[in-house]
Amino acid sequence: MPDKYVRDWRNWLAPAAIAGTLIVALLLAFLLVIVLEAMGDKANEIDDSRAASAAHTAVLSLRRRLSGTLEDNAVWQEAFEAMKAETRKEWIRTNWGSISADYQLYDGLAVTDSEGRLIDAYLKGVEFDAVSALGPDFVKQAIAAATPDKPPIINVFRLNGSIAMVGSRALQPHRNMPPGGRFDVLTMFRLATPSMIDSVASDYFLPNLHLTAVKPASELSVPLIGSNGQPVAYLAWPGRNLGTRLYDEVRPALTGALIVFGILLATAVFAGYAELLALRRLASAADREATHDPLSGLLNRNGMIRALQAHLGSAVGRGGVTLHLIDLDGFKAVNDTWGHLVGDELIGEVAARLVACHPELQFAARFGGDEFALASRPCCDPSEVADAALQALKEPFVVAGHTSEIGASIGYASHAPNVDAFELIRRADMALYGAKEAGRGQSLAYTSDMDRDREALAELEEQMRLMLDSDGLAVAFQPVVSAANGAVVGVEALARWTAPEGPISPDVFIPLAEKSGLIFKLGQIVLERSIGFAKAQPGIDIAVNVSPTQLCAPDFAEALAATLERESFDPRRLILEVTEGVLFDSPTQARRAIDALRAIGIRFALDDFGTGYASIGTLSHFTFDRLKLDRSLVQALESEKGRAVLSATVSLADALDIPVIVEGVETAEQAGYLRQVGCQFMQGYYFGRPVPAEAFDSLPRQMARAG
Repeated sequence: MPDKYVRDWRNWLAPAAIAGTLIVALLLAFLLVIVLEAMGDKANEIDDSRAASAAHTAVLSLRRRLSGTLEDNAVWQEAFEAMKAETRKEWIRTNWGSISADYQLYDGLAVTDSEGRLIDAYLKGVEFDAVSALGPDFVKQAIAAATPDKPPIINVFRLNGSIAMVGSRALQPHRNMPPGGRFDVLTMFRLATPSMIDSVASDYFLPNLHLTAVKPASELSVPLIGSNGQPVAYLAWPGRNLGTRLYDEVRPALTGALIVFGILLATAVFAGYAELLALRRLASAADREATHDPLSGLLNRNGMIRALQAHLGSAVGRGGVTLHLIDLDGFKAVNDTWGHLVGDELIGEVAARLVACHPELQFAARFGGDEFALASRPCCDPSEVADAALQALKEPFVVAGHTSEIGASIGYASHAPNVDAFELIRRADMALYGAKEAGRGQSLAYTSDMDRDREALAELEEQMRLMLDSDGLAVAFQPVVSAANGAVVGVEALARWTAPEGPISPDVFIPLAEKSGLIFKLGQIVLERSIGFAKAQPGIDIAVNVSPTQLCAPDFAEALAATLERESFDPRRLILEVTEGVLFDSPTQARRAIDALRAIGIRFALDDFGTGYASIGTLSHFTFDRLKLDRSLVQALESEKGRAVLSATVSLADALDIPVIVEGVETAEQAGYLRQVGCQFMQGYYFGRPVPAEAFDSLPRQMARAG
């Protein structure tokens, strides 16, 4: 019996082992399936959460864009004043209504009074009844937005069978807010068109994104909330089910043999872990590449923004931070003189000094080129950090055997409530611009006056743009006379602008035209008017001022020659007046343009001589046809020293064989002295003020001579 039982037990041992192995394998397979399904569900959940977050971000971005557009158009002095005029409907049509036909930032607009009564409205360039189309909730929104200190009110409405994002904001001036608590309201519409939905889908990785009237049961969605707090529509998209799709792909392998399954499982775990490590290494490298400057090792602009956002969003960061933007002075000269390899090494040395310049620095970044940024803790004085950075950069750099001296300009701004990283950078950049305007080696803190000045300049720039488009620029002509006989031998063309509030000085609008790019249009207008004037005045030369921006433009010489040829004007009668600054800032471009234009007969005069730092070598190198002495030399003639300086300057020009023009001559005594010291030409109020072309013929052609 025992032997029998032993034999029976042994007979069952192999089947039991096999069965046990199968059971274990089946249990493992079952657990594996459960795990894979759970992983798939979790992957689906993570991807769905990402997609929902992206959709919410997309809606928020659309609201911000509409809010920004509305802010730019509602806080507008000209619009505010236009609403008081009888022609306000025409103004609305011209400035907003017609633009809405194909404008990217909004599809329509409505202007209502403070009680919600419609003044005018347009949708895609066509006038329509916004109140009837949007209903009473729109009127409530417009009434609520009539208070000027309220931010834009934005809700979602149904509009003519479409979904529209509708924002309202009180129409108000930039400054000088009039008394009274309520204003007219500007409302702008942004239609949720298929192209816009497709753009959002592309930007935020939401394939098959679409609008639906009701919340879909089988798709992911985010509600678009209306003014009553209830969803008006839904942005919906199908879930990608990445986890489920992955599970379906591996399901055939799960039906295989348990041994094969085990091998595949071990292989998959190993391969997956190795792939995860590789992906982490790639992600870490990509993140560093995206947030760091490879040349200096510092953060780049994106990295600084992320660091500031993280810092300001933390409990520690709520105490504040000061951002310093640093622009190097003289770095371009190093690159041009010693080459980019030396320049790159210098960037690394600059970065090292900046990082070590103050113990309270939190972040350091290079924004590109020769611009750096430092973020300091709020516990230290920002001006101390700026002074430390300036001092660190004053010491000479020895790079690749070359000694280089550079400096810097610094603008800084401190964090304030409701100021994010982007606004902090913008404020610091405005301060940097002011520091550079003040001269090299300066630091400047941001103040709210900078924004007001920027708005005033932007308004003036827009006025100038409209003035040029409407042919409102005037050109005056001032005579240039021969010192020998008082005869008018030429004129200088001078741009004049009279705005509704009064004349604008050329010292204001010419630099603004250069910065905004309008100088090319302004210069072309002055040139064409001058040529037309000179054609009617045979026998005299015409002098036209040329800004450095114009002269250094690659196509300036070619365009000017084409204009002269088109107008059939003799180039030998044209004199271009340039200031000496361009000869130092862009000597190569200036020389190229001057040589090309002199080849066709155009002459050049060096303007404002005596106020800058032009040397004898500069005068000889550029071979000017005339030297125009600044009026300050004439005003100094009352002193013995002033007369000696002017006499020496005229002698220098005579030695270089360059004829001299003296501007600013206002008295007979001044004219007489200038004639005695050898000046060939004179210009000033004594001989004639700048006058329009039609008044020039009334001036005497033979001016009185001083004794």
